[in-house]
Amino acid sequence: MVNTAVMGATGLVGETMIQVLQDRSFPADRFIPFASKRSKGRSVVFRGRKYPVEIITPESLSKGMIIFGATSADIARNWVPMCIQAEAVVIDNSSAYRMDPGVPLIVPEVNGHLVQREQRLWANPNCSTIQLVMALRPIMELAGILWVAVSTYQAVSGAGTPALKELRRQQKGQAPSGGHPEFHGNVVTGIGETSAEGFCNEEIKLMSETGKILETDFPIYASAARVPVKTGHTESVTVKLDRRVDIQLVRQALQDAPGVTLSNSGASPLNVAGSDAVVVDRVRTSPMDPSALQFWVLADNLRKGAALNAVQIAETYLKTI
Repeated sequence: MVNTAVMGATGLVGETMIQVLQDRSFPADRFIPFASKRSKGRSVVFRGRKYPVEIITPESLSKGMIIFGATSADIARNWVPMCIQAEAVVIDNSSAYRMDPGVPLIVPEVNGHLVQREQRLWANPNCSTIQLVMALRPIMELAGILWVAVSTYQAVSGAGTPALKELRRQQKGQAPSGGHPEFHGNVVTGIGETSAEGFCNEEIKLMSETGKILETDFPIYASAARVPVKTGHTESVTVKLDRRVDIQLVRQALQDAPGVTLSNSGASPLNVAGSDAVVVDRVRTSPMDPSALQFWVLADNLRKGAALNAVQIAETYLKTI
Protein backbone atom coordinates (compact mmCIF):
# COMPACT_ATOMS: atom_id res chain seq x y z
CA MET A 1 0.00 0.00 0.00
CA VAL A 2 1.27 3.49 -0.84
CA ASN A 3 0.44 7.09 -0.07
CA THR A 4 -1.27 8.50 -3.16
CA ALA A 5 -2.18 12.01 -4.26
CA VAL A 6 -3.74 13.72 -7.26
CA MET A 7 -2.56 17.25 -8.01
CA GLY A 8 -5.35 19.11 -9.83
CA ALA A 9 -7.95 16.82 -8.29
CA THR A 10 -10.92 19.07 -9.06
CA GLY A 11 -10.24 19.38 -12.79
CA LEU A 12 -11.60 17.14 -15.53
CA VAL A 13 -8.47 14.97 -15.85
CA GLY A 14 -7.93 14.93 -12.08
CA GLU A 15 -11.49 13.73 -11.51
CA THR A 16 -10.97 11.01 -14.11
CA MET A 17 -7.72 9.96 -12.44
CA ILE A 18 -9.58 9.52 -9.15
CA GLN A 19 -12.22 7.43 -10.93
CA VAL A 20 -9.60 5.24 -12.63
CA LEU A 21 -7.72 4.71 -9.35
CA GLN A 22 -10.97 3.38 -7.91
CA ASP A 23 -11.86 1.33 -10.98
CA ARG A 24 -8.50 -0.44 -10.93
CA SER A 25 -8.34 -0.91 -7.14
CA PHE A 26 -5.05 0.97 -6.97
CA PRO A 27 -3.33 0.11 -3.63
CA ALA A 28 -3.64 3.56 -2.07
CA ASP A 29 -3.10 3.45 1.68
CA ARG A 30 -3.60 7.20 2.14
CA PHE A 31 -5.19 9.56 -0.37
CA ILE A 32 -4.75 13.33 -0.70
CA PRO A 33 -6.48 15.54 -3.28
CA PHE A 34 -4.38 18.63 -4.08
CA ALA A 35 -5.68 21.64 -5.98
CA SER A 36 -5.30 25.40 -6.24
CA LYS A 37 -6.64 28.02 -3.85
CA ARG A 38 -9.67 28.38 -6.12
CA SER A 39 -10.83 24.95 -4.89
CA LYS A 40 -10.54 25.89 -1.22
CA GLY A 41 -13.45 24.46 0.76
CA ARG A 42 -14.21 21.77 -1.80
CA SER A 43 -13.91 18.04 -1.24
CA VAL A 44 -13.68 14.97 -3.44
CA VAL A 45 -14.95 11.45 -2.89
CA PHE A 46 -12.55 8.52 -3.03
CA ARG A 47 -13.79 5.02 -2.24
CA GLY A 48 -16.92 6.35 -0.58
CA ARG A 49 -15.15 8.80 1.71
CA LYS A 50 -14.97 12.57 1.40
CA TYR A 51 -11.52 14.14 1.37
CA PRO A 52 -11.05 17.91 1.73
CA VAL A 53 -8.95 19.49 -0.98
CA GLU A 54 -5.51 20.58 0.23
CA ILE A 55 -2.86 22.99 -1.03
CA ILE A 56 0.37 21.17 -1.80
CA THR A 57 3.31 22.09 0.49
CA PRO A 58 6.63 20.41 1.35
CA GLU A 59 5.09 19.36 4.67
CA SER A 60 2.27 17.48 2.92
CA LEU A 61 4.71 15.30 0.96
CA SER A 62 6.49 12.12 1.98
CA LYS A 63 9.19 9.87 0.57
CA GLY A 64 7.77 7.31 -1.85
CA MET A 65 4.39 9.02 -2.18
CA ILE A 66 2.95 8.61 -5.69
CA ILE A 67 1.56 11.86 -7.08
CA PHE A 68 -0.49 12.07 -10.28
CA GLY A 69 -0.30 15.50 -11.90
CA ALA A 70 -3.28 16.97 -13.74
CA THR A 71 -2.33 20.64 -14.06
CA SER A 72 -1.07 22.96 -16.78
CA ALA A 73 2.61 22.92 -17.72
CA ASP A 74 3.28 26.29 -16.07
CA ILE A 75 1.82 25.10 -12.76
CA ALA A 76 3.62 21.74 -13.00
CA ARG A 77 6.98 23.48 -13.23
CA ASN A 78 6.29 24.95 -9.79
CA TRP A 79 5.08 21.88 -7.86
CA VAL A 80 6.97 18.99 -9.49
CA PRO A 81 10.46 20.05 -8.28
CA MET A 82 9.08 20.31 -4.74
CA CYS A 83 7.86 16.71 -4.95
CA ILE A 84 11.13 15.42 -6.38
CA GLN A 85 13.01 17.18 -3.58
CA ALA A 86 10.79 15.31 -1.09
CA GLU A 87 11.69 12.01 -2.87
CA ALA A 88 8.12 11.48 -3.96
CA VAL A 89 7.26 9.76 -7.25
CA VAL A 90 5.52 11.90 -9.89
CA ILE A 91 3.57 10.98 -13.02
CA ASP A 92 2.88 14.31 -14.70
CA ASN A 93 0.19 14.71 -17.35
CA SER A 94 1.29 18.17 -18.48
CA SER A 95 3.67 18.93 -21.34
CA ALA A 96 6.25 20.50 -19.00
CA TYR A 97 8.71 17.60 -18.94
CA ARG A 98 7.70 15.45 -21.91
CA MET A 99 10.63 16.37 -24.12
CA ASP A 100 13.19 16.58 -21.29
CA PRO A 101 15.90 14.03 -22.22
CA GLY A 102 16.13 12.93 -18.58
CA VAL A 103 12.40 12.23 -18.21
CA PRO A 104 10.94 9.07 -19.77
CA LEU A 105 7.78 9.63 -21.81
CA ILE A 106 5.76 6.49 -21.20
CA VAL A 107 2.96 4.48 -22.76
CA PRO A 108 3.24 1.23 -20.78
CA GLU A 109 2.13 -1.06 -23.63
CA VAL A 110 4.76 0.51 -25.89
CA ASN A 111 7.82 1.39 -23.77
CA GLY A 112 6.97 0.32 -20.25
CA HIS A 113 10.46 -1.18 -19.90
CA LEU A 114 11.70 2.37 -19.29
CA VAL A 115 9.85 2.51 -15.96
CA GLN A 116 12.62 1.82 -13.44
CA ARG A 117 12.52 2.01 -9.65
CA GLU A 118 15.29 4.62 -9.47
CA GLN A 119 13.31 7.15 -11.52
CA ARG A 120 11.24 9.74 -9.67
CA LEU A 121 9.50 11.49 -12.58
CA TRP A 122 7.70 10.17 -15.63
CA ALA A 123 5.80 12.20 -18.21
CA ASN A 124 2.39 11.20 -19.53
CA PRO A 125 2.18 11.86 -23.30
CA ASN A 126 -0.37 13.99 -25.06
CA CYS A 127 -3.73 12.26 -25.51
CA SER A 128 -3.54 12.13 -29.30
CA THR A 129 0.03 10.79 -29.15
CA ILE A 130 -0.90 7.89 -26.87
CA GLN A 131 -3.49 6.40 -29.20
CA LEU A 132 -1.28 6.92 -32.27
CA VAL A 133 1.77 5.10 -30.87
CA MET A 134 -0.45 2.27 -29.61
CA ALA A 135 -1.44 1.64 -33.24
CA LEU A 136 2.00 2.19 -34.76
CA ARG A 137 4.05 -0.07 -32.48
CA PRO A 138 2.55 -3.40 -33.72
CA ILE A 139 3.01 -2.29 -37.32
CA MET A 140 6.68 -1.46 -36.68
CA GLU A 141 7.22 -5.11 -35.79
CA LEU A 142 6.21 -6.09 -39.33
CA ALA A 143 8.05 -3.54 -41.48
CA GLY A 144 9.93 -0.28 -41.39
CA ILE A 145 7.90 2.93 -41.40
CA LEU A 146 9.01 5.62 -43.83
CA TRP A 147 6.47 8.28 -42.80
CA VAL A 148 3.13 8.78 -41.09
CA ALA A 149 0.37 11.26 -41.93
CA VAL A 150 -2.23 11.83 -39.22
CA SER A 151 -5.23 14.14 -38.95
CA THR A 152 -6.82 14.40 -35.52
CA TYR A 153 -10.43 15.25 -34.70
CA GLN A 154 -10.21 16.05 -31.00
CA ALA A 155 -13.06 16.24 -28.51
CA VAL A 156 -13.82 19.43 -26.60
CA SER A 157 -13.12 17.73 -23.26
CA GLY A 158 -9.45 17.84 -24.25
CA ALA A 159 -9.60 21.55 -23.45
CA GLY A 160 -10.98 20.98 -19.93
CA THR A 161 -14.12 21.69 -17.96
CA PRO A 162 -14.57 25.35 -19.07
CA ALA A 163 -14.56 24.28 -22.72
CA LEU A 164 -17.15 21.58 -22.07
CA LYS A 165 -19.39 24.08 -20.31
CA GLU A 166 -18.96 26.40 -23.26
CA LEU A 167 -19.97 23.65 -25.69
CA ARG A 168 -23.14 23.06 -23.69
CA ARG A 169 -23.91 26.81 -23.76
CA GLN A 170 -23.47 26.95 -27.51
CA GLN A 171 -25.60 23.84 -28.01
CA LYS A 172 -28.42 25.78 -26.30
CA GLY A 173 -28.09 28.51 -28.92
CA GLN A 174 -25.93 30.94 -26.93
CA ALA A 175 -23.10 32.84 -28.62
CA PRO A 176 -19.44 31.99 -27.86
CA SER A 177 -18.15 33.68 -24.72
CA GLY A 178 -14.96 34.24 -22.77
CA GLY A 179 -12.67 33.99 -25.76
CA HIS A 180 -13.80 30.46 -26.62
CA PRO A 181 -14.08 29.52 -30.30
CA GLU A 182 -17.39 28.46 -31.79
CA PHE A 183 -17.43 24.73 -31.02
CA HIS A 184 -21.02 23.81 -31.82
CA GLY A 185 -21.63 22.88 -35.45
CA ASN A 186 -18.05 23.76 -36.31
CA VAL A 187 -14.55 22.36 -36.88
CA VAL A 188 -11.75 24.44 -35.38
CA THR A 189 -8.71 23.81 -37.59
CA GLY A 190 -5.99 24.31 -35.02
CA ILE A 191 -5.55 23.66 -31.29
CA GLY A 192 -3.45 25.97 -29.18
CA GLU A 193 -1.04 28.63 -30.34
CA THR A 194 0.31 28.57 -33.89
CA SER A 195 4.05 28.72 -34.57
CA ALA A 196 5.71 30.94 -37.14
CA GLU A 197 5.87 27.89 -39.41
CA GLY A 198 2.09 27.46 -39.18
CA PHE A 199 1.90 24.44 -36.86
CA CYS A 200 -0.37 24.50 -33.82
CA ASN A 201 0.70 23.22 -30.39
CA GLU A 202 -1.14 19.90 -30.72
CA GLU A 203 0.55 19.14 -34.03
CA ILE A 204 3.99 19.92 -32.62
CA LYS A 205 3.38 17.68 -29.59
CA LEU A 206 2.18 14.83 -31.78
CA MET A 207 5.21 15.01 -34.05
CA SER A 208 7.87 15.33 -31.36
CA GLU A 209 6.41 12.97 -28.75
CA THR A 210 5.81 10.13 -31.21
CA GLY A 211 9.48 10.10 -32.17
CA LYS A 212 10.62 10.07 -28.55
CA ILE A 213 8.31 7.22 -27.48
CA LEU A 214 9.00 5.01 -30.51
CA GLU A 215 12.70 5.98 -30.61
CA THR A 216 12.48 6.71 -34.33
CA ASP A 217 12.96 9.68 -36.59
CA PHE A 218 10.57 9.01 -39.46
CA PRO A 219 8.53 12.09 -40.42
CA ILE A 220 5.10 12.67 -38.87
CA TYR A 221 2.83 14.88 -40.97
CA ALA A 222 0.24 16.06 -38.46
CA SER A 223 -2.90 18.18 -38.67
CA ALA A 224 -5.08 18.76 -35.59
CA ALA A 225 -8.65 20.01 -35.31
CA ARG A 226 -11.20 20.45 -32.54
CA VAL A 227 -14.66 19.03 -33.28
CA PRO A 228 -17.99 19.42 -31.41
CA VAL A 229 -17.72 16.06 -29.64
CA LYS A 230 -17.79 15.80 -25.86
CA THR A 231 -15.36 12.88 -25.34
CA GLY A 232 -13.28 10.71 -27.64
CA HIS A 233 -10.46 11.65 -30.00
CA THR A 234 -10.51 10.35 -33.58
CA GLU A 235 -7.48 10.10 -35.88
CA SER A 236 -7.21 9.37 -39.58
CA VAL A 237 -3.82 7.74 -40.18
CA THR A 238 -1.81 6.83 -43.28
CA VAL A 239 1.41 4.83 -42.79
CA LYS A 240 3.97 4.44 -45.57
CA LEU A 241 5.96 1.20 -45.11
CA ASP A 242 9.30 0.26 -46.65
CA ARG A 243 7.67 -2.80 -48.23
CA ARG A 244 4.30 -4.37 -48.82
CA VAL A 245 2.86 -6.37 -45.90
CA ASP A 246 -0.13 -8.67 -46.16
CA ILE A 247 -3.11 -6.82 -44.71
CA GLN A 248 -4.19 -9.88 -42.71
CA LEU A 249 -0.82 -9.89 -40.92
CA VAL A 250 -1.32 -6.22 -40.06
CA ARG A 251 -4.80 -6.84 -38.70
CA GLN A 252 -3.60 -9.81 -36.67
CA ALA A 253 -0.72 -7.82 -35.18
CA LEU A 254 -3.11 -5.07 -34.13
CA GLN A 255 -5.62 -7.55 -32.75
CA ASP A 256 -2.89 -9.16 -30.63
CA ALA A 257 -1.50 -5.85 -29.34
CA PRO A 258 -2.23 -5.16 -25.65
CA GLY A 259 -4.76 -2.41 -25.12
CA VAL A 260 -5.84 -2.34 -28.78
CA THR A 261 -9.26 -3.38 -30.07
CA LEU A 262 -9.58 -4.06 -33.79
CA SER A 263 -12.81 -2.98 -35.49
CA ASN A 264 -14.20 -3.02 -38.99
CA SER A 265 -17.62 -1.56 -38.32
CA GLY A 266 -17.09 2.18 -38.44
CA ALA A 267 -16.21 3.02 -34.81
CA SER A 268 -17.12 6.45 -33.44
CA PRO A 269 -16.31 8.62 -30.40
CA LEU A 270 -19.65 7.56 -28.92
CA ASN A 271 -18.40 3.96 -29.00
CA VAL A 272 -15.13 4.68 -27.17
CA ALA A 273 -16.33 7.18 -24.54
CA GLY A 274 -15.95 5.52 -21.15
CA SER A 275 -13.85 2.70 -22.60
CA ASP A 276 -10.20 1.92 -21.82
CA ALA A 277 -9.41 0.50 -25.27
CA VAL A 278 -7.65 2.11 -28.19
CA VAL A 279 -9.83 1.18 -31.16
CA VAL A 280 -8.21 0.75 -34.58
CA ASP A 281 -10.89 0.76 -37.25
CA ARG A 282 -11.09 -0.08 -40.97
CA VAL A 283 -7.47 -1.10 -41.59
CA ARG A 284 -6.87 -1.20 -45.32
CA THR A 285 -4.17 -1.05 -47.99
CA SER A 286 -4.18 2.01 -50.21
CA PRO A 287 -5.27 1.12 -53.79
CA MET A 288 -2.77 3.72 -54.99
CA ASP A 289 0.19 2.20 -53.12
CA PRO A 290 0.30 -1.38 -51.77
CA SER A 291 2.96 -0.39 -49.23
CA ALA A 292 0.70 2.25 -47.64
CA LEU A 293 -1.79 1.48 -44.89
CA GLN A 294 -4.83 3.54 -43.92
CA PHE A 295 -6.93 3.28 -40.76
CA TRP A 296 -8.76 5.18 -38.04
CA VAL A 297 -7.69 5.29 -34.37
CA LEU A 298 -10.09 6.26 -31.58
CA ALA A 299 -9.80 6.49 -27.80
CA ASP A 300 -11.36 8.16 -24.78
CA ASN A 301 -9.02 11.12 -24.34
CA LEU A 302 -9.75 11.42 -20.61
CA ARG A 303 -9.13 7.75 -19.81
CA LYS A 304 -6.44 6.10 -21.98
CA GLY A 305 -5.47 9.52 -23.30
CA ALA A 306 -4.67 10.81 -19.80
CA ALA A 307 -5.83 9.24 -16.52
CA LEU A 308 -5.64 5.53 -17.33
CA ASN A 309 -2.20 5.81 -18.93
CA ALA A 310 -0.90 7.64 -15.84
CA VAL A 311 -2.28 4.99 -13.48
CA GLN A 312 -0.79 2.24 -15.65
CA ILE A 313 2.62 3.92 -15.33
CA ALA A 314 2.26 3.84 -11.54
CA GLU A 315 1.18 0.20 -11.63
CA THR A 316 4.25 -0.63 -13.72
CA TYR A 317 6.46 1.22 -11.23
CA LEU A 318 4.99 -0.66 -8.26
CA LYS A 319 6.03 -3.94 -9.90
CA THR A 320 9.67 -2.80 -9.74
CA ILE A 321 9.79 -2.16 -5.98
